[in-house]
Amino acid sequence: MQKILNSKYAFGLFIVLIAALLIHSCADRVSDHDRGLRELENGNLHEAITFFTSSIDKNENVVSSYNHRGLSYLYLGDMELSLDDFADALELEEDPIVYHNRALVYKELGHPESAFADLDMAGRLNETDLELFLSTGYAMLELGYLEQSESLFTKAIDAFPDSMEAFNGRGNARIEMSDIAGAEADWDKAVQISAAGRN
Repeated sequence: MQKILNSKYAFGLFIVLIAALLIHSCADRVSDHDRGLRELENGNLHEAITFFTSSIDKNENVVSSYNHRGLSYLYLGDMELSLDDFADALELEEDPIVYHNRALVYKELGHPESAFADLDMAGRLNETDLELFLSTGYAMLELGYLEQSESLFTKAIDAFPDSMEAFNGRGNARIEMSDIAGAEADWDKAVQISAAGRN
């Protein structure tokens, strides 16, 4: 009887150990890049930078790790390191999001021409990201590139004809260009889309 109890106890212990190993092994499968994203989302910028650096060293998600480490440096106010990371990411891949993010640094540094050049590239490369269309269009508008902003919002409308935000953005660009009729038409369309969404 004692032997049976001992063997059941040993088997139970064996199962617990296997479960612990499986949990530990699954935890190890979370990449440093993903850990960095979690830390960045939680505002732990120094920890995020450590994980993104490790991800780059391991050659995992390199472009995204450079991009997010660059964002972390931007939020910390270290513009030089931020620009370095965005440049490294763009050497590996022409990514519209990285161009957009680097434009934010140039804008912060007071280099509107460089910011516009990157925003323009982001707009040319982007085909499917509505949030990026909107953010890029508004950044162009803020820099005073009105025609380019209007053109980008039009591209967004072509890709997303039911986007209230895209019509609103183009209306804002048009009013700045003194195109009152065009702005009102866009804002009316934005209101119609919003009302249809509520119904």
